[in-house]
Amino acid sequence: MVMMKFTVERKARAALRLSFVAVLMNPLVLQAQVDYVVRFGLEKPSYLLGEPVFCRFEIRNTGTTVFNFRYRSPTRILTIDNTQEPSFTVTNLSGRRLPDPGPRPCGNPQGTAVYGSVTLPPGKVHSERWLLNQWAQFTAAGTYNVRAQRRLALYPLDPQTGNPQEKPAAFALVIDDLIVQVDPSAPAQVEAAFRPFLESIRDPHDSDPAEAVTVVTSMPQPFFLDQLTAMLTPGKPDRWDRREVVNGLARLNTPASWREILKLFRSGSAPAGSNGKDEAEEALRSYALLVLAEKGDSAFLPTILATLARSPEPLRGDILRALGFFHDPKAFQPLYDNLHSPRVTDRMDAILGLKNLGTKDVIPALLAALNDPDPPVDQVANFALQGLTDHRVPVSPNPSPNDLKRIADDWHAWWRESASTFSPPKPAACHDW
Repeated sequence: MVMMKFTVERKARAALRLSFVAVLMNPLVLQAQVDYVVRFGLEKPSYLLGEPVFCRFEIRNTGTTVFNFRYRSPTRILTIDNTQEPSFTVTNLSGRRLPDPGPRPCGNPQGTAVYGSVTLPPGKVHSERWLLNQWAQFTAAGTYNVRAQRRLALYPLDPQTGNPQEKPAAFALVIDDLIVQVDPSAPAQVEAAFRPFLESIRDPHDSDPAEAVTVVTSMPQPFFLDQLTAMLTPGKPDRWDRREVVNGLARLNTPASWREILKLFRSGSAPAGSNGKDEAEEALRSYALLVLAEKGDSAFLPTILATLARSPEPLRGDILRALGFFHDPKAFQPLYDNLHSPRVTDRMDAILGLKNLGTKDVIPALLAALNDPDPPVDQVANFALQGLTDHRVPVSPNPSPNDLKRIADDWHAWWRESASTFSPPKPAACHDW
């Protein structure tokens, strides 16, 4: 059974908004039909250039039964195939899409999302605010079109336990076309627009500053660099994910913001006088290293190489792999040197670092690593060669010594045939860690 509703509303700015709502009913729960109205809408008719632009998502229970659905923190996540996540596409009046500031992950996306659950009784409304600037960069005043869509699963409650059932009763699908007007602004107006969010972060009694953190890390401004830096200090408990703060500093992309990330990597974020650094602090340092590697500025190398000499695992391995993203001769030598390290993990990480260089010049060294006396190193070398060349050599799940010799022979034969003509494929616009 399919129930469809179409609503057309005219706004003051002659904007035409079309909402499409479809309810797909589960035959097993038809006796508990779900009725609702769901839509996106902008909070204001116009915004100042540089201020946060919010789009509101709203769902109202218009039926007689209770239903349940999931909600989460307002930070955009990187998975692109989850239709329950809101999706926004912003174009100018000529139909050209605005630049998407979201990172482009490959492999498993970085980042986390905090999910919760909403139980919506009849007559009640649930609303969320989503920061459009996470999906589009508004770099000039003008009029823009926004396509907002979402497909949200609605769950009935079990009459015996009162808990949400496993299968949804319906999927609330909404596709809204909106218009946003962006007007010119002055610096003082932009600073005033950010003031409430900065105050929320500074207020230790604000237990849920998630929206404010999303704003200041998605749209960082030079005038609150000190605030971003202060947010790297661990809290008890932490009120935000400090990796997002590192991302915010990288988005700011000024010499001062990169110095703060490098400082975090060099010394961590534990307060002065603290006794050592726990796992969370070391993980944050590794994340700062990842961001520095994505930038790939050779000016970072002296600090990174000095840290390599005194770092234990796992940070040492992270550094070796990261060196491959710096296309600088100073980064090459430690990788080649560690191919002969007495530690198996050093040799494996050096192989992955060489693979990240993305050049055919490293292939002879990777071929030599196929003859390493430790099978795990051989297997990592095979993996690195496959990733660098797109050539495949069949490998069993548990290769024997004879299998490893055959793999090495196959790779050497391929290289003899391909060395003169091979050119590595262009790497994806991401870094796979």
